[in-house]
Amino acid sequence: MYRTFIVKSDSKADMARGGISNECDCSDADEPSASALQSRDINQQSKSSTLSFLDEKDPTEESFTVKRSVKREVVFQARKKEGSSASLPSFQGKSNKDVRVQSDSDSDGSAEDIPPDSDEGSSSTRSSSSGSSKAQRVIIPDARKIRAAKEKRRQARAQQDYISLDSPHTPGSGQEEGPSSGEQNSDNELDDHERRIEFAPKPKTLRERMTEKMGSDSDESFSDSQEEEDQQMWEEQQIGKGVKRHQKEWQAPRPARQKKMDIPETLPPVSVDVIKKRIIAKLDSLREVHRAREAELRRMQLDMEMAKSSLESLENHTTEEQLRFYRTMNVFSRNLLECLSEKMALINSVELDVHSLYIDQAEVLFSQRREALQEESSQIQKLTYNTDSHSNGDTAGDSNPAWQSLSEEEIGCVPCDLEPTAEQQAELQSKRDDLLKKAQEVFADVQTDFWDVKKILSRFDEWRISFQDSYSNAYIGLCIPKLLAPLIRHQLIGWNPLQAGEDFEALPWYSAVERFCHGQGYEETENMDMTTLPTIIEKTILSKVQGFVELVWDPFSAQQSTTLTTLCKRIQEDYSVFYGEQSKPVKAFVEAVIQRLRSAVDNDVFVPLYPKKFLEHKRSPQFQFQNKQFWSAVKLLGNMALWDGLIPEHILKELMLEKLLGRYLMITVLNESDSKHTIQKCKKIADCFPKSWFIDLNTGSSLPQLQNFSKHLLQIAHALFKDNNGSSSTRKLLSDVLFVLKNIKAHDSIRSITEKCHCEDLLKALQ
Repeated sequence: MYRTFIVKSDSKADMARGGISNECDCSDADEPSASALQSRDINQQSKSSTLSFLDEKDPTEESFTVKRSVKREVVFQARKKEGSSASLPSFQGKSNKDVRVQSDSDSDGSAEDIPPDSDEGSSSTRSSSSGSSKAQRVIIPDARKIRAAKEKRRQARAQQDYISLDSPHTPGSGQEEGPSSGEQNSDNELDDHERRIEFAPKPKTLRERMTEKMGSDSDESFSDSQEEEDQQMWEEQQIGKGVKRHQKEWQAPRPARQKKMDIPETLPPVSVDVIKKRIIAKLDSLREVHRAREAELRRMQLDMEMAKSSLESLENHTTEEQLRFYRTMNVFSRNLLECLSEKMALINSVELDVHSLYIDQAEVLFSQRREALQEESSQIQKLTYNTDSHSNGDTAGDSNPAWQSLSEEEIGCVPCDLEPTAEQQAELQSKRDDLLKKAQEVFADVQTDFWDVKKILSRFDEWRISFQDSYSNAYIGLCIPKLLAPLIRHQLIGWNPLQAGEDFEALPWYSAVERFCHGQGYEETENMDMTTLPTIIEKTILSKVQGFVELVWDPFSAQQSTTLTTLCKRIQEDYSVFYGEQSKPVKAFVEAVIQRLRSAVDNDVFVPLYPKKFLEHKRSPQFQFQNKQFWSAVKLLGNMALWDGLIPEHILKELMLEKLLGRYLMITVLNESDSKHTIQKCKKIADCFPKSWFIDLNTGSSLPQLQNFSKHLLQIAHALFKDNNGSSSTRKLLSDVLFVLKNIKAHDSIRSITEKCHCEDLLKALQ
């Protein structure tokens, strides 16, 4: 099969280099190949403009065109298959048309320029399709003709005597076309609608792939060498910077060092004491560090011992034993909780019944006292302001034998406590015994393991000894007070905190809890149950005492107040529940005491005032009734002073000084006409004041609330000295006045009395 290659190109350089090549890859040939082709086909020139390599003996050939690029067109001719009746068209050119091949040897390179003559192509196609049997030979002009044609075209372009169909320039634009204008105005350049759309990149030739591979290898080697050079340059720069910085550090401080090394002409004096102090200070710091190290060593040793003990306990107790113990404790705890939950209703019922007995008795006594006070006050009021009576206080006093029996010594006596009668006490005791028997029957159907505090705590003590870590992690020390509260309340049913001789520490639960918390050497170590007993005291004991304070306690009773305050002070000393930050039960108890004292001052204190003519007679019912009520208020003042240190000091001063003393007692003292009785009353009042109020008082005068009290004593002393100067009775009274002023730290008043009355000897006797 014969092949015919028809190459159309607009590039003059391709034709100059011999743009016809018979290679399969259709690559451009060098210039020597073009001359060789010319010498080989010089005898086959033809006037036709078509280049053909066809065999004359095979006229039946078909032609097809392969477009390699936009600027080249390759036409292949193949032999028609045998048996085909159709004749293949051959490429022929007109005789009057030539293919002009121009070459240019200018300095800018050679190029091929083919005029845009569409008639050649069309005539060539028509001649080929006419079925001509013989293909005409190609006449290739020589170099001289090519140069002449090229020169002619250049002159015509310079004159601009034609308009190029493909040129984008208009005539008269004044722009010359360059050597590449032939490439831009090629006849073979297709329009946009004729161009094929490339959907995939064209395959590269072997030469292009080799060139690309060589270029990438050179780029990689160049990049590697460039990175090595950059790394080496960076290292050199960093080394240089370090050397420069080191030189600056050694060079810059030299002047400063020289200045620091300058030795002054006169040095500060250094004594042995200064050196000794510095050595002592250094020694103290070293000792402190040594002590810290020793403390740390002790802690480490303690941790080591604890770790060893934990290891031994783990080695001694197997997992099965622990599981068996925990299951046993779980069953025991569940049964104990069920038992206590069932018995709580019975315990509360019996406790409430016993408490109601004491409340009823207290209400009976309070009502009797109020009724007696109201009845006596109304009788004296009638005697005092009876318009029909023409008698004075003496006749009124003679009509009542009880008032007549009051002696002179009984005038200054404090009234006794109000006690129940023998019949009331016997009835109360009988009911109390019945309730206590009922209380004993609460746990009659329960095993001792579930109501005996000692046995219950022994279970937890075994847990604490065997498995201390789990015992601590379960916070058993915080749960025990709440767990034992029903059992402790059951034992406290018959306990009365207002009655002397009864002590909760004598009950069985206290000894069991105390042994559990402090026994068996636990007081020497950091026992986690050290706070169990104080917590029981706060939440159980104080809660029961609070109920008695609110409903049973009589603040006017010296016996009850003394017993109650003694109990609270002992709890404070042994368990420290009133100091520092108080818990909620303690705050509630203190508030209950304050409210009960305030209620007694506001509602139960009554000191009447009568005309002075009735009070001058000491046996008059008015004087005796007022005197009894006054001493009852003084008794309350003394009972309130017992709470010093248990309730806040400012509240106690408010109740005692501002309300009780200023509102009731001072009025009676100021209306007293007898100086002897006045000094006696003031002395009793001053004895009620807590001593702690005057310990740190160094102002020269007494408390601000006692200014009127000290001034009244000063006036009495001046009046005594003025009336009875130098008598023994007067000096005795002055000595009592100085004693009272000395107790309340009224030093200014004492100085005034000694200067005016000249009784320095009395003051020395008091000291």
